[in-house]
Amino acid sequence: MRKYFEVFRLSFKMQIVWRFDVAMTMFATISRIVAAWILWNAIFSGKALVSGFTFQAMLSYYLVSSFLTSLDLSGQISGEVSYLIRDGGFTKYMVTPLNPLGFFSFRTAGEAAFQLGFSCLAAVICALLLPINIILTSDIKQIFLAIVMILLGLLCMMCFHHLLGMLAFKFLSVSTFLHAANNLTAFLTGALIPLALLPEWSITAMRMFPFYYVTYLPAMLLTGQSGEEALTGVITLACWTGGLLALNHFIYHKLRVQYDGVGI
Repeated sequence: MRKYFEVFRLSFKMQIVWRFDVAMTMFATISRIVAAWILWNAIFSGKALVSGFTFQAMLSYYLVSSFLTSLDLSGQISGEVSYLIRDGGFTKYMVTPLNPLGFFSFRTAGEAAFQLGFSCLAAVICALLLPINIILTSDIKQIFLAIVMILLGLLCMMCFHHLLGMLAFKFLSVSTFLHAANNLTAFLTGALIPLALLPEWSITAMRMFPFYYVTYLPAMLLTGQSGEEALTGVITLACWTGGLLALNHFIYHKLRVQYDGVGI
């Protein structure tokens, strides 16, 4: 386990060199929140409630969900893994004493940990610049379960994207899969719009999949809503994460023996 924490530490330190990337992530978070404020300010014009949300509750949700979205850097795993497999560079990760999923997960976690402070700063700046009265829960249990769900969600998305990247073992080009998956997960996690705005039957269907619990439900819990789903959400997400970990392990060890690693 020590070698994985070394990957985490080096990844964390390397972000200091690439400061512009961090600044752009911070700018993207602020832009997302400002755009949401403009959009929902127009929608709430003359209305007190929209699908059970007050204007301040909706902005609080976007503030928290944008913060969580900025921490999820797992999307880069699928692109890098698929490129390395097709290029032949994936071979070096097969001969080191590190599991590729563990390596990419801890490296991404190091990057996310460095950006944690900047994401918080972006959220604070938006809260100060815009008339947002942040609504956050004071329920310690709900906060704890939301944090557990956030950590599980980040791990789940890393497993999901690593699995997508390994499709390159079988397909010449996986760009279509990656593009479709990125767009779909952005919607299903609630990063684009609160899922509460959707019909009830669609929300019921989404509760069967892990994406519902990655961004949307933790953001709802932290803003004092959907508390009755907290424990069920943690259990469901833990089951999905465990299943994806096992599936990654099975597929990697099954397909690695067919990989010649010469590149294309």
